Amino acid sequence: SILTPRPFTPTTPARWVNSLFFLSLVLSLAAAFFGILAKQWLREYMQWHSPLATSRQNVLVRQARFEAWEAWNIAATISAIPAFLELAMILYLIGIVILLWTLDDIVAIVVSATVAAFLGAASAFTILPLLCKRCPYKSPTAWALCVAWDIVCAAYSYSRNV
Repeated sequence: SILTPRPFTPTTPARWVNSLFFLSLVLSLAAAFFGILAKQWLREYMQWHSPLATSRQNVLVRQARFEAWEAWNIAATISAIPAFLELAMILYLIGIVILLWTLDDIVAIVVSATVAAFLGAASAFTILPLLCKRCPYKSPTAWALCVAWDIVCAAYSYSRNV
């Protein structure tokens, strides 16, 4: 029975670290993929001027593409791409912190404090536009938070009036 190996069972921290690292990798690749798609969409959108078409036809093509661009809300879709990278980085940093706590307490404390300060500053820059409408730190993530907050407030107001 000593020579019979026991089946491998990963520890809970190992599962968390691997899950976070792989999620981070998937989100990073998704951001790269959607960034490439967005570049292709922009290239296609900008190619409305054909030397073989009349000026009127070119303007009609450009207007049709503009209306489709607006109707499909492409600008918001493109603005959401950096959120994938932001989330990937957050997941990766959390994975690093969990991994370090399983290896060395001193290094884990130093890195955890640094990650906490970084994530605190990033959170502040994301939340400040919600608290102050004239705040210049309006990233796509901050705009999304503001829109989400407005929806929550409207839903709450609606539920109180019903």
